[in-house]
Amino acid sequence: MIVSVTKARPEALARTTAADPVPPRVNAASTAPDSPAAFSDDAVAATAEPPTALGARLLAWLQELTQFGLVGALAFVIDSGLFNLLQHGPLGVLAGHPNTANVISACVATCFSWVANRSWTYRGRTQENTAREAFLFAFANAGGILITQFCLLFTHHILGLSGPLADNIAAYFVGFALGTAFRFLFYHYVVFTGDAASRDR
Repeated sequence: MIVSVTKARPEALARTTAADPVPPRVNAASTAPDSPAAFSDDAVAATAEPPTALGARLLAWLQELTQFGLVGALAFVIDSGLFNLLQHGPLGVLAGHPNTANVISACVATCFSWVANRSWTYRGRTQENTAREAFLFAFANAGGILITQFCLLFTHHILGLSGPLADNIAAYFVGFALGTAFRFLFYHYVVFTGDAASRDR
C-alpha cells in the first residue's frame, strides 16, 4: 500500500505541473519607470498639444487679428478724413498747413485706436498702469511711422526711385504692411499684457 502511494505522487505532480500555465515573461525595460522607452513615451505625451487646444489658440489669434484690423481701418478713415477736412474742408481751418493738419489728424486717430483696442480688441488684457500702457501704445505707433519712413528713405536714397508709384508702394504697401505687423506684435506681447492667462495664448 505504501509503495502504490509513493508511485502515484510523481504522476500527480506531473499532472499538476502541466495544468498550471507558465506566466509570461515580462520585459522589465518596458515597465521600468526610468527606462528610455518609458521616458520617451512620457515626453511625447507631455509635449503633444491636443488638437482642440491648438484650434482654440488659432481661433483666438484670428479673432484678435480681425478686431485689430477693423480698429486700424476705422483709425485710417478718421485720420485721412480729418486731414482732408482740416486741409480742404468747407471752412479750410488749416488750409495751406498740411503738416499741422496731419499731426492733429494722426493724434486723434491714435487716441481712437488706443481706446478701441483697449475696450474691445484687448479687453481683459489691459494693464493696471494706464499711463504706462498709453506710453507703450504711442511708442508702438511711432515705431510703425519710423518703419514707413525708413522704407521711403530706402527707396529714394538706396534704390534711386522717387516717382509717385515708387513712393506709394514704399509707403502704403511695404511700409504700411511692415508697420502694421510691428504694431500688432507689439500690442500683443508688450502693450496689452495685463492678464497672465491671455499672455500664454
